[in-house]
Amino acid sequence: MSTDAPRPRSGQRPPARRRRVLLAALAALLVIALLEALGLVALGDLLPGRDSARRSHFITDAGAPLAAFYTPEVLHWQDEIREWARTYGVNPNVLAIVIQIESCGDSTAESSAGALGLMQVMPFHFEYGENMINPETNVQHGMEVFRECLTVFAEYDLGLALACYNGGPGVTKLSYQDWYPETRYYYDWATGLWQDVQAGVTRSSTLADWLAAGGQRLCDRAARSQQVAAAALAP
Repeated sequence: MSTDAPRPRSGQRPPARRRRVLLAALAALLVIALLEALGLVALGDLLPGRDSARRSHFITDAGAPLAAFYTPEVLHWQDEIREWARTYGVNPNVLAIVIQIESCGDSTAESSAGALGLMQVMPFHFEYGENMINPETNVQHGMEVFRECLTVFAEYDLGLALACYNGGPGVTKLSYQDWYPETRYYYDWATGLWQDVQAGVTRSSTLADWLAAGGQRLCDRAARSQQVAAAALAP
């Protein structure tokens, strides 16, 4: 290789091609920084050799590993959760967190307000004649609601999107102190679980607190429902 190529003198501006490369690199770094700030990508995860079990999670990472700390009733759906994550382009832990808090994996759950199924979707979100507790149908419409909360009302703030999912779009225009208590609790549990996902823990103290605060009753009903469903399929 020749070593006689001319070099710019001290203080000389770099050639136009080099300036374009530097500007392109700077623009790429700014884009990555913006996406990281929005929670859509983590810079550390782009580096070679990153331990996938400990990587930072971001909202739209459909291939992210599903945390192991969810209750057995939710992990009963783990294969479906991973498939739904790929279908709807969302981190599987986002789906699992919603299912954990809403129904604890009980596909037949019905709330006092009339919300139904795994994601506790209100009936007016379904088309006429649809099976509202069918898991595929229920998650489809639940994700439609969540995606609208995430992209339109919460601007990719996951905690705010989850509050919107629980309390409706109006909560995004209010301060936390002005939310209904149920929505504040929902936000606290959901964001706590997301932090545990980010930390890569195998046992979630947030989940333990949620179970002790009344979630266990929901999971007991889910376990019975799954046992009945399994018995009905037995030969």
